[in-house]
Amino acid sequence: MTDPQEQQKRADMWPPCRNGCPAHADVRSYVHHISQARYQEATDVIRRSLPFASVCGRICHHPCEANCRRRDVDESVAIRELKRFTLEKTPRPTVNKPPSQNRGRIAIIGSGPSGMSAALDLALRGYQPVVYEKGDVAGGIPAQVIPPYRLPREAVQADVEWILAHGIELRTGVEIGKDKTITQLLDDEGFEAVILAVGLSSSRILPLPGTDHPRVYGVLDFLSAVSNRRKIDVGRDLLVIGGGNVACDAARTAVRYGCERVRMICLESEEEMPAWEWEIEECRDEGVEIINRRGPESVQIAGDGTLQGLRHKKVTRVFDEEGRFSPEFDEGDLNTTSCDTIVFAIGQALDDGFRQGSGLEFNQFNRLSFSPDTQMTSLDRVFACGEAITPPGSVVEACASGRRAAEAVDQHLRGGEIDLAEYDDQPQVIERLDQVAGKAVTRIERHNQPVLPPAERKNSLEPFELGFTAETALPEAQRCLECGNGAEVIPGRCVKCLTCVRVCPFDAPYMDDIAHIDPRRCQACGICVTECPARAITLGNREIDRVEQEVTVGLEKKGARTVIYICGQGASEGQWQGRESAGGDDLVEIYLSSLARLDVTDLLDTLEKGADRIVVAVCSGEKDERHPATRDRMGRRVERLNREMAEIGVGEEKVRFLVIKDGSISALREALG
Repeated sequence: MTDPQEQQKRADMWPPCRNGCPAHADVRSYVHHISQARYQEATDVIRRSLPFASVCGRICHHPCEANCRRRDVDESVAIRELKRFTLEKTPRPTVNKPPSQNRGRIAIIGSGPSGMSAALDLALRGYQPVVYEKGDVAGGIPAQVIPPYRLPREAVQADVEWILAHGIELRTGVEIGKDKTITQLLDDEGFEAVILAVGLSSSRILPLPGTDHPRVYGVLDFLSAVSNRRKIDVGRDLLVIGGGNVACDAARTAVRYGCERVRMICLESEEEMPAWEWEIEECRDEGVEIINRRGPESVQIAGDGTLQGLRHKKVTRVFDEEGRFSPEFDEGDLNTTSCDTIVFAIGQALDDGFRQGSGLEFNQFNRLSFSPDTQMTSLDRVFACGEAITPPGSVVEACASGRRAAEAVDQHLRGGEIDLAEYDDQPQVIERLDQVAGKAVTRIERHNQPVLPPAERKNSLEPFELGFTAETALPEAQRCLECGNGAEVIPGRCVKCLTCVRVCPFDAPYMDDIAHIDPRRCQACGICVTECPARAITLGNREIDRVEQEVTVGLEKKGARTVIYICGQGASEGQWQGRESAGGDDLVEIYLSSLARLDVTDLLDTLEKGADRIVVAVCSGEKDERHPATRDRMGRRVERLNREMAEIGVGEEKVRFLVIKDGSISALREALG
């Protein structure tokens, strides 16, 4: 008999998408909710892990998609676009404040993703967070620097407002180290702890001849000025030094600002460039030229003080044999690229003004000294998170860092020793999709969001990615394989009859002392659940529980007498939400992700609840079910049920089986007559 603890461990396994997300967002759950147009539930799941959810829906580098098991079939699910879609569908997300916030005041320095994420977690734990921001608005780099064509300011504001609604105080225009010191916060103002989430707010500029020229900009100053509509002289011919994502942002922003010629020059070859592949492609689409394997030597200034160009040298290598950044140059191979403006985008640095009067220690990399085991700096009760202690990263990584710091503060203030091992420990991850199962999964083309053509988008700072509509979002969400949410054997019920082994189209069940379901192969179609004569198999996806409730409510409140079970793969948003009906008040329409999850017992229960008639409607397209065998199997199931009821004298046919052209209301009405 299988060990119950082992069974629970199987049930708690994570799909790779969740494990790949730095914040471990429950991707499987929120994508499932979106597939059924339950946007509020989806948004609530997202925001449990991602405080800056709207921001991530726009600019996240989506490591979840890189880990999506759907890639072993065709293409990954468009998770980031689905996230953005559902968040825009729920402009007023749920706010669940704790009943009291009396466990002490915590000061957070910096209102970027890491700081605000730490503040939210602490507020939910009953603390009173106060966030200090030296600027005029909260949001950090996303609010101040990321270009609006990638991230509109209203998306950042939506996240900030939602976070603050949980009982967090925001104080803008306060510069720690100048207006207040860390020591004053702890000793004079009664804060129990301080979290430093200051980020990297200064641009790095190499100390080369000519870099003090007024037409040489640090990338953060340049992007901030343009993004906030401040006038800046960028000339006609602009050169960006750097090959990362921020360099791409600067180049693409310069194009939109009206520069006639924009180029990037970087140490790396195209294959070595740290920018995401799609960023490089979009740069080129918008007319940006990229010069690879060249390193800056000096800024060329004319006698009258005019910036004339950049003198640069050949790069012979970027990384050493162990993969460490260690560039070498051919000093004899020099060239000059003409330009009238230069933007340095070679990285950011820590502005250390906040440590004035505190005695905080820094390490050899000019970052805060801290313990990765406790998140604590060299000062007692002073913690750190975000890019003040980590390499430059993404918004989702910053959110995860802030939440970890909040956990450390909570443990410290509870009086115990800080031990983040359990917090860091993650469940076992489901392996890649097995080849046998992958071949049996129906191929469905990925839905990509529309974007403005380069010729149109490069003339505007408005967002160029147009997002999903419900017509594309729902079928895209339905491509999710629900990894790990599939069939599970109930040990005490299995009689080793081998039915599950015979019926599974993905070869997921196998036998030893009892049946087992291989999570690498199971596709959560539900066929084995409904065919098991001992009812020894359940689905991790408890969709049938929702269905039972909807049937009960529909029959009781509407006084209906006919229940229609419909394959939801082709259903519209209005159908899932009950706003589009195939009939009048005498019908209860129930949509399911897969009709394979509906068994004979469910149909009999429906009759017992008061239904006079049941209609099971499946779609004729082979891509409308988890597996094409579902349609024929459901038809035989209904036929057998009607025959058995007739044998016991129930009378007329109670269950009707329909095959409709698609999931549209018109097709269903036509089939119903």
